[in-house]
Amino acid sequence: MTKRLFLAAVVLAGTAVPALAEDAPAPARTSVCLRHSDVDGWGSRDKKSMVVNDRFGRKYLVSLAGLCSDLNWAFGAGFRGIGGNIPGSCVDRGDRLIMRGGGVSQVANDACWVTKVQPYTKDMEQADKVARANKQPLAEY
Repeated sequence: MTKRLFLAAVVLAGTAVPALAEDAPAPARTSVCLRHSDVDGWGSRDKKSMVVNDRFGRKYLVSLAGLCSDLNWAFGAGFRGIGGNIPGSCVDRGDRLIMRGGGVSQVANDACWVTKVQPYTKDMEQADKVARANKQPLAEY
């Protein structure tokens, strides 16, 4: 009888913990999510990065790897997720950058991918302006 009561108490305690966890505030989100469907403009920063705007006015610095040299000549750009673009999915490491127009080669579309997505802050933007004005290389973030 005692064993049954102990087991019942453990089972009840185990079900109470998730209920308490649901009432606790969710931890602050630390990851960055530039949704594929929210991309609303972009500009080449250099041969290995671009600044992407979303439809809410936020800016993101997208770092790239591979053969991305055609980025300066592209008329259009988008991202293709590793498993396709699932609705609501975020641009993430490993996604391919797809460029269109301006003499973009097929090789570039097959070999340019995302390595990092992060907010493009006003401090970063200001540092880039100063570096360009002084003909200095842009900082790597």
